Amino acid sequence: MKTGINKTLLIATLMTLPAWPLAAQSRAYDPAERVVQDVVAFTLHRAAEELLRVSRIDPVYQGYSRHYVLRHAPPRLDERSRKQLRRLAAEHHRKLASYERELDRDLERLAREYQRDSRKAKGQQQHKARQKFQRRVDQAYDKFAFKIEREHDRFDHQRDRIFRNARV
Repeated sequence: MKTGINKTLLIATLMTLPAWPLAAQSRAYDPAERVVQDVVAFTLHRAAEELLRVSRIDPVYQGYSRHYVLRHAPPRLDERSRKQLRRLAAEHHRKLASYERELDRDLERLAREYQRDSRKAKGQQQHKARQKFQRRVDQAYDKFAFKIEREHDRFDHQRDRIFRNARV
């Protein structure tokens, strides 16, 4: 489960690295492309940091939510409960990875829209288009963060239920 998210982050990083030098060496400098790279890269970096933080957590010893009251496992947790926790954590990581892919799709769509709009715009309109793009990217990230927190809370509630039903 931890390696799945780490592999996803590594693959995403490796897929985006070859595009940066090519964009830097292109003859026609496109300021819209630079804005897109900066904003999207920063937003994806924030999402990757959250997923990396989550990947380091062992669900037997700690929950995921930042504001949920943490409840530690009983000292002698039975094997059935441990398996349930591992299964729950694997499902949780798959869900988080799907949210990250959804964020990536939204950011790509927003980037295409911004590039299309910025080609048509001049002067002050370009500035407004950039502000609109930044605002929409922030909204997409906030939506991602809300879904992640909701998923963490759901995980922690299910984790507590497993602990209550566990045989010690």
